[in-house]
Amino acid sequence: MSPHDRLDLTMLPDERIDKPLPNSIAYKILEACREKGCPVCRVEGQGVERYLDNQFYENVNSPKWRDKLRASLGFCHEHAWLGVNERLGDALGFSIIYHDLVNSVLRQLTESSGSARSAGGGASLLRKVPEVARAMIDQMRSAITPRQRCPVCEHRAEITRTALSVLVEELKTPEMVEALQASDGLCLPHLTQTLEYVKDASACETLFTIQREKLEGLRTELGEFIRKNDYQNMKEGFGKEGDAWLRAVSIVVGERKEKMR
Repeated sequence: MSPHDRLDLTMLPDERIDKPLPNSIAYKILEACREKGCPVCRVEGQGVERYLDNQFYENVNSPKWRDKLRASLGFCHEHAWLGVNERLGDALGFSIIYHDLVNSVLRQLTESSGSARSAGGGASLLRKVPEVARAMIDQMRSAITPRQRCPVCEHRAEITRTALSVLVEELKTPEMVEALQASDGLCLPHLTQTLEYVKDASACETLFTIQREKLEGLRTELGEFIRKNDYQNMKEGFGKEGDAWLRAVSIVVGERKEKMR
């Protein structure tokens, strides 16, 4: 497989991924297997960062993108702060997006407050206070509750589905098997998702064998880390098992959400 076959799907415009070339995704997975941690987490993280960066660069003023952001009330907590912390969008881009969002929320709140009060009916308002309050609360809740999922979460889910599907298909090749054997293995959340795409016993056996070996090796390193923390053995110092506890957390819950480009 040649580097020239690669296609950066994360840079495609709009909010979706068109059907990818399998070899381009396979290449990304093979590359990720050479790095630390779950390779699918890495492919997923890289795709999210490039997608978010591209949206800020290309689509801040796109009516379609802005409509989607209004419906989702912008980004989820994770992806909003990812954009800020990793400078995937600049201050002006964030200002334009969130000015629009705040304005949209205020407009809905103002409209809901006015309609609820006008429904009170003058002299009978006192008797209808609980009813008016409930109506205002319902309308306020509607104004500040996202109607759609965070668009970056949607994009990440599509990246993951594509990567896992290609990963399972490529388990037929020695290149992918060898790359996974040389990697840290899949995190358990992505292993669980991968199993949904497995259609034959051979692929299942391959995954099982690789993951069992990774977990057995990690268990040994954790045991060694614990042993060396005993005061009688502390002078031995730590080797590769020194960060085994961090790798254990990562393999059980997935990689930390940090810059992966």
